[in-house]
Amino acid sequence: MAGIELNSSFPSQMANLTSLSIFELSHSNIRGSVPYLPQLEELDVSDNHDLHVDLPRMFKQQWPKLQKLWISSTVLNRPIPSSISNAPLLVSLSASSCSIQGSLPSSIYNLSQLQYLDLSGNSITGFIHPSFSNLESLYYLDLSSNNFQGSIPKSMCENLSFQILRLDYNNITGTVPSCITKLQNLKVFSAARNSIEGNVSLFSLSENLTTLDMRFNSQLNLDMRFNLDQYSSLYPKLNLKYLWLGSCNFKGLFPISFCNLTNLVELDVSQNRLTGTIPSCLSQLRYLRRIYVTENKLHGPVPLPPPGIEVFDLSNNKLSGEISIEVGKRLFNASAISLAGNELSGSIPFTLCPTVPSFTSTQFIDLSGNKLSGTIPSNIGYCRNLGTLKLGNNNLTGKVPDELKLAKNIRFLQLNNNHLDGNPTNLASEFRKLEFLNLANNNFEGSIPKTLGSLKHLRFLSLRSNNFNGSIPKEIIHLQDLQLIDLAINKFSGNLPNKCGNLRGLIMTKYLVDLNYGDVQLDVATKGIMIQIKKLNNYSSTIDLSCNNLDGNIPKEIGLLTLLSSLNLSNNYFSGDIPESIADLSGLESLDLNSNKLSGHIPQSLTNIDSLAVLDLSFNKLSGMIPRGPHFDTLSLDGSAFTGNELLCGFPTEKICKGDRNTGTSYVSPVIEVDGVDRDDAMEKFLLYAIVVLGFVVGFWGLFFVLLLRKEKWWFPYWRSIDFIAVRITNFIQNQNERL
Repeated sequence: MAGIELNSSFPSQMANLTSLSIFELSHSNIRGSVPYLPQLEELDVSDNHDLHVDLPRMFKQQWPKLQKLWISSTVLNRPIPSSISNAPLLVSLSASSCSIQGSLPSSIYNLSQLQYLDLSGNSITGFIHPSFSNLESLYYLDLSSNNFQGSIPKSMCENLSFQILRLDYNNITGTVPSCITKLQNLKVFSAARNSIEGNVSLFSLSENLTTLDMRFNSQLNLDMRFNLDQYSSLYPKLNLKYLWLGSCNFKGLFPISFCNLTNLVELDVSQNRLTGTIPSCLSQLRYLRRIYVTENKLHGPVPLPPPGIEVFDLSNNKLSGEISIEVGKRLFNASAISLAGNELSGSIPFTLCPTVPSFTSTQFIDLSGNKLSGTIPSNIGYCRNLGTLKLGNNNLTGKVPDELKLAKNIRFLQLNNNHLDGNPTNLASEFRKLEFLNLANNNFEGSIPKTLGSLKHLRFLSLRSNNFNGSIPKEIIHLQDLQLIDLAINKFSGNLPNKCGNLRGLIMTKYLVDLNYGDVQLDVATKGIMIQIKKLNNYSSTIDLSCNNLDGNIPKEIGLLTLLSSLNLSNNYFSGDIPESIADLSGLESLDLNSNKLSGHIPQSLTNIDSLAVLDLSFNKLSGMIPRGPHFDTLSLDGSAFTGNELLCGFPTEKICKGDRNTGTSYVSPVIEVDGVDRDDAMEKFLLYAIVVLGFVVGFWGLFFVLLLRKEKWWFPYWRSIDFIAVRITNFIQNQNERL
């Protein structure tokens, strides 16, 4: 009954089926608890994600005939009980991804008939117990993706039945026991993603070994010290098909001895410290389909790939020279080709794709980060299954060929940092599945077509540093999944679309997901500096429209883009007020509005954005008191964020605000300063009034007194003193006006 969608609980009547021997109900969305069936020999309820398997309750009773128990991808949420021994004939136990916790009970090592044990993908703790050697019939053991620690016990070598041994993704330390060479039946040994150290002699392992995975053990020392002549006489023939040694401190010259692994299907020696050249004899391995040697220090030319190659990844080395026509022919039908991050020169060989449109296997081409020149081959669009094309950071010239539109499955197009011209946005509008478009730093020109708004899957758009012009089409609001818009350093003009708040990708968290694009080369200005994004793992969202000719008001709807982390509208001609709604961008980290024509007050509500790390409002026409806030005050202690706004006052500028209490921009901390200023003003006003009164008294009553005495010889001194006082009063008033 496997795969039947029941979507119900176990019927209570099932407990009456006391003679039932085989019960298989996997992938059936069953719920409830497993009934006790004493004659059961095989029980498979795996992949029922809502089924809670209560093992302690289940094994309170004897299961004398149970041999197969498969409960993978159900819910356990507790340790395996010691009562598991109540199934003494158990041969096969599969309990992966059950949220098993705690350590393994000692009773599990008493299941002498056990041959198959899969406990991967749980949260089991403790050490790998030496008592595993008691399980003499055990040929399959998978303890991967748990929390086991300590070293691999030497007693594991005593179990000569082992064929599959998976210990990867744990916290295992120590060395691989040298006695593991005794396991002559071992076919698969995986200990990746641990902290294993010491020597591992590859060619002393079992000749039956087909898979060896030691990736991401950075303290290993792989022993490859022999040559081909010694190999044939001193070492047995290995049947290795899958050799994974990435990120395990593999150093020295690229081993030519790999060429004797004649059954090799996949080779991964990426992210190591290999030097020298890649031996040409690898091309003779007729079964070799996937090669990963990325991120080493290899030099020399690109070697000829083996026939039938599927994945050819030599990226991020120091390979030089041209990609030959012959190499292109061998890669003609490869699904993934990556030679990025090398020092390759010359042109892109036309032999990578067919001469007529056809559905080849090629889905991924990455030649970025080299010194390639010439034009993009016109037949590159004839690889009609192409989904990713990365040609950025080269010296390519000319136009993007129209034939590229035949590759309608393109999701990722990266042509940045070349010398390309024309207007490929019309061409890009043909790619209905497009998610990532990077055309930055070229010589492209022309306007953005309205049809670009039909790319409903587009998430990352960078047209930075080109000569694009015209207005930003309002149809851009239909790009509901956009997370990054970078149109900076172009010649765009006109207003921003008022309905920009409809960009759902900048509003809803579920759209901020990791996209499996591999390495990217996305130059983004954020927090005031240029950075290069190489991974898009939950990359925070950005709008950068700086250095254009855009004008009009900043739409208040921009405050609806609640996931926006960086907003750069600098070096344009925006006018009007800064919208209060920007304060609704609670996750905003960088706000740059410098060099526009913005006026009015700085919204006090900006002080509520605690995530803000970079602020630049300089060179506008803003006025009034600069808002204060505990965090906001720290954003520009030197005042540079506010320079070029002559009508701004208050901290951190040296201009003292007058009569600005009703602007709603004051902050509690400067009350003392404001009160002190008010007291100084009051004192100055008092002195002014006192002088005026004194002048009146002296002028009026002095004149009256002189006339009363009729002393004409006093008149001249009297009028001279009046003139002196009047001049002093006039100068005082003028000085006060200048200060205001």
